[in-house]
Amino acid sequence: MKNIGIIVVLLGVLALIIPSFIGAQSNTTLAIGAIVLLIGAFLHVFVTKKSIDKN
Repeated sequence: MKNIGIIVVLLGVLALIIPSFIGAQSNTTLAIGAIVLLIGAFLHVFVTKKSIDKN
């Protein structure tokens, strides 16, 4: 659970890389990848702050 933010960021990266390799890029795939990346970054900050506050 501690690394969930990093995992979500990596999923966002895959959401950007895979369409690039198969030639299926569109504004929708770029928007989805960007949104997943941002959610992962915020989630990482939130989870890290929570774990620091517990200690």
